[in-house]
Amino acid sequence: MQYFSASFYHIRWRNLLRIVACTYRYFTFRVWLYGWLFITLFVLHHVLSLFFRLMDEVFHRGYKKVKLHKPVFIIACPRSGTTFLHRLLALDEERFAYTKNAHTFFMTSSFVQFYELARWIDRRILRGTIRNIINKLDGMFWGGWDDIHPMGFNKAEEDELVFAQQLCSPGIYLPFPFFHLNGASRFLDDEPKEFRQKVMDFYESCLQRFMYRAGKDKTYLAKNVMSTARMRSLLEKFPDAQIICIVRHPYQAVPSMVNMFTLMYDKNNKQAAACTREWTSYAIRFFRYHNTMRKQIAPSQFYLLRYDDLIRNPADAVLSIYRHFGWSISEPYQKRLAEACSGADKYRSAHQYSLRDMGYTEESLYEELSDVMSELGFGMRGG
Repeated sequence: MQYFSASFYHIRWRNLLRIVACTYRYFTFRVWLYGWLFITLFVLHHVLSLFFRLMDEVFHRGYKKVKLHKPVFIIACPRSGTTFLHRLLALDEERFAYTKNAHTFFMTSSFVQFYELARWIDRRILRGTIRNIINKLDGMFWGGWDDIHPMGFNKAEEDELVFAQQLCSPGIYLPFPFFHLNGASRFLDDEPKEFRQKVMDFYESCLQRFMYRAGKDKTYLAKNVMSTARMRSLLEKFPDAQIICIVRHPYQAVPSMVNMFTLMYDKNNKQAAACTREWTSYAIRFFRYHNTMRKQIAPSQFYLLRYDDLIRNPADAVLSIYRHFGWSISEPYQKRLAEACSGADKYRSAHQYSLRDMGYTEESLYEELSDVMSELGFGMRGG
């Protein structure tokens, strides 16, 4: 008997069972500790999530009537400037509604209302006390990621936690070097249609709930690199979706992505090396897949942006997106954009990652991606 519709509650429990099984089969104290922490937070999160979703059913039932018109999805191979672009577009507050990091934990109308109430109390009564506490927590929880992916509870953030709470995100393997031992939930578009529909029904429900309070008269703006593996599923659920894809040279994007997803691994763990190779293969497939899918999407719904163009002149890159999709640009947004882009063209990453650490060289990576790199205008020697 099905007690809940997938739009209300959906979890792929077998992925949790696999993590638990692998944790004990390939036991190390560090991974065991991560495992118990993960399970504890997972259960706590779902208790609170169910509470907020039930509150929606009682007090915010109008969310079911929300229509998501031409939602915008920014995708790419991870570490390709999606966060930067997302936060620039999010400055267009008159047009877009987007999730902040805090929202992604509980994508519900009732939580958005709670969040807004807490901010109002903090401003009017507590004189910023909650904001100061949150800023300190940001440093504790996300400080180590500042040079990789700047994060904070009140910063614009991707909505991958919606898929993670369903245990349908590769991100659940961040603490666990078992990614290579589980073939499920890597590419949603590879899954059976019935399963894909359940995942996307839950996702759509989350967006409807969020938009009901955050701005049902606005356009939903999402940045989610892992949704590169869900492009077909996104378009099936949102046929009028508009997709922005950023492409960075694979010589930089692949090792940078692999480093991010293996950052928490104990390099002495016997599974770490095999897991690193699997993440590398996954990154390579990202390039192949988005290059294949872009040929199947109407040009009016898809925009390809080069990472180098975004970094070199972010304001021009944003304006080119607006021209492509026929969006009008307001004067207030133009001013906010110019201010945000001031000096941004001087940014240079301090990180240099080696393909050799992933078992590749430029030549071997080119052999696997030569056709894709040629179509995207990337040379064998980089640049």
